[in-house]
Amino acid sequence: MITLSMFREHLDSTEPLPPLSNRSVNGQERYLLKMLATLPTLTQEQQTEHLESLLTVLRESNMDEQQRLKLMATVIDASDRLIAAFRQHYIYETGALSQDQMSYIAQMQSLHYLIIMVYDKVVRRETQLSEASLNQSSDKGWQRFFGAETKPDSTLAIAIYQSLLRYQKLLAEEALCYRKPSDYLWSKVNQLYYLAHQRKVADIDLSIHTVTNQTNSIHQLYCQICLHHLLNLRAMRRPNILLVQRLLPEWLNHMVATMEPATETKVFVDLKSNNPPSYLTVNSHINPYEDRHDCLFIELTPIVEYFESRKKSLYRGRYSEYSLLNAISMTISYRYLQPPLTLATKYTSKQQAKLITNFNDIHYHVGHSKIFANLIAIKNLREEDRPLYDTFDSERSRSSVINIEIFDDYESSSAYRKLHLLPKNGKPNEKVADKNIFNKERLIVEKHDSDLSLTAPQPLHIMSLILVYGSENTEQPNWSIGVVRWFNVDTKNPEVEWQILGHKIVACGLRLEGSKTRSHHFVPVFILGKDEQLQTTGTLIVPPFYFQADDRVVMRIGNKQTTLRLGRRLMMTDKFSQYEVAQL
Repeated sequence: MITLSMFREHLDSTEPLPPLSNRSVNGQERYLLKMLATLPTLTQEQQTEHLESLLTVLRESNMDEQQRLKLMATVIDASDRLIAAFRQHYIYETGALSQDQMSYIAQMQSLHYLIIMVYDKVVRRETQLSEASLNQSSDKGWQRFFGAETKPDSTLAIAIYQSLLRYQKLLAEEALCYRKPSDYLWSKVNQLYYLAHQRKVADIDLSIHTVTNQTNSIHQLYCQICLHHLLNLRAMRRPNILLVQRLLPEWLNHMVATMEPATETKVFVDLKSNNPPSYLTVNSHINPYEDRHDCLFIELTPIVEYFESRKKSLYRGRYSEYSLLNAISMTISYRYLQPPLTLATKYTSKQQAKLITNFNDIHYHVGHSKIFANLIAIKNLREEDRPLYDTFDSERSRSSVINIEIFDDYESSSAYRKLHLLPKNGKPNEKVADKNIFNKERLIVEKHDSDLSLTAPQPLHIMSLILVYGSENTEQPNWSIGVVRWFNVDTKNPEVEWQILGHKIVACGLRLEGSKTRSHHFVPVFILGKDEQLQTTGTLIVPPFYFQADDRVVMRIGNKQTTLRLGRRLMMTDKFSQYEVAQL
């Protein structure tokens, strides 16, 4: 099995390639095809061993590159079938991954590494041939200007494309495991794209040369890898990560990326670095607009415009895609297009506080620990109006309270804040847990974190509803309810950027009035009072998918009821919706 350190050692090796062979290795080809034919009769472990052997033979054999590419297509087809079977063992896991599940991931990564190692040999060979050809042309002096135009190297393009495809899959699995990818992977991804750009093969339509699925060029594939990173998938739930990965090829058609900036975009990739795409700030390591840098500039406005158009065309009932598009559109706008100017970069004071996530747990806390049935006095309700579930779950409630560190006081007028998540003991981490690969003094060390809990989804996700509070004062609680807008898990204490929706919060019940086809059961909701500092009007925060704009509803606290009408929907996620409200 190949590990990342072994993979890196091989790719960084300066050992010269053997002399080029144009001979066809028919005996080896028959052997490889015979081994592939027996794979379906073997166990998954045996299939892995056979495929690793085949890939090693393909890498080490000195054969014609066209024949190597042809055989690789067959081996990759078998590898992808096995990888798809491995993924079924863990992609639907809701919590931390087990040791067995991690072993499947390690086997899958090994296959990806070996495939890249084969194509790396092709890339090196074709690059050397190209450089030799250029040197030969330069020796002919003025004659080179009158020769035929050099034809783009499709063999090199295929090898780069297939390598990038494997890197894309490696990065996708890291997101599903909630792990930060090694910087080394990004250095190779950027290096390959830059090589394709230099050799003028980045935009070749490769669908006529190899199987390309939904991205037909190196440029499209690289852009898809960049978009995958920019969306911060590790701050999402696994089902949403899988949905995003499935929809990415469709979204890619609306992404614009160029070597020369067409707009004043601040999203870029430094192609000569090991950095993924990022947003230009005063802390950026370079100024991408300086001529001495080779950067790709990414324009995200067309994608947001597509999301808004796509939301309008979705049929009613496709709520998962609608809420995902809505959340991602808001996230891109917040992070890359219109970042708020009010976020503080320096903090004068720090204080510890508590954070509660999960809609029902927040409702139980704001309702002063009253179960929902008691909060709305269900004894006096008709059976058809009574709630179908309660908000209290003792085990979940304990786990939904998180220690945090905040940097601004309750009176701050800014709607956008930052906070840090703290360990259970409430003390900030002083050390950065670096799980990457280090290469110090030419020694390659691979760190494996034995704590499988690190592969569990984060307690918060982008667009999570949260309640932040300090000291509990029953008379005048200092509550702030809001939504997570960005989540950075790579700092020593995970950093959350969030938007405050209100401070005056009341827990109550709400049901639909008048409709004969929809449910009339009460559900838990929040009333948010008008806030002059935040410049907000009164709104309702409700569970998703129960209500629509212009619905006539009944609000209830204890025995008291009020009839309201829902106004415009301000926000919709897969966990809650927010509506303006008008009293009748």
